[in-house]
Amino acid sequence: MATKARSTVRSARERARDALEESLRQLEKQLPDNLSRMVRRLRANLRDLQAQMERLRVDREARWNRIQTQVRRDAARLFRRLEKAVEPKPERRTGPKKKRASRKPRASARVKTALRGAMPRISEPRSLATREPARRTLPLAAATRSTEPSRPIGEPPTAD
Repeated sequence: MATKARSTVRSARERARDALEESLRQLEKQLPDNLSRMVRRLRANLRDLQAQMERLRVDREARWNRIQTQVRRDAARLFRRLEKAVEPKPERRTGPKKKRASRKPRASARVKTALRGAMPRISEPRSLATREPARRTLPLAAATRSTEPSRPIGEPPTAD
């Protein structure tokens, strides 16, 4: 059984570029000299443009890869921080407790105890208008609910 010779596989971009070049070359041959020079300059400009586009494509891919790598690193670092924040704290030592040395009370504690007698105590909230104790309301969960069966939104109430 004979094996086939492998043909070089070219990309669609290369085939399209070569087809365009060939078409412009054929056009250049058929035109008069002054137009032929113009087509030649057009082909040169087109080649320069294609080379520039290829350089920009390579540059774009390099930038994209750098950004992608940085995003992956940042995401990995954030996941590590999240795991560290979520993991359970290690058990504290359960050895004999040390006695704390007695210290003088701090200034803020002294101020609090001094102010404690100066501040009036409020036993329960009162209405400002009537000076009567304020009425307490039931929490929402304890409120009584309607015994009426539920109906879809937008339907008018039915007269039973």
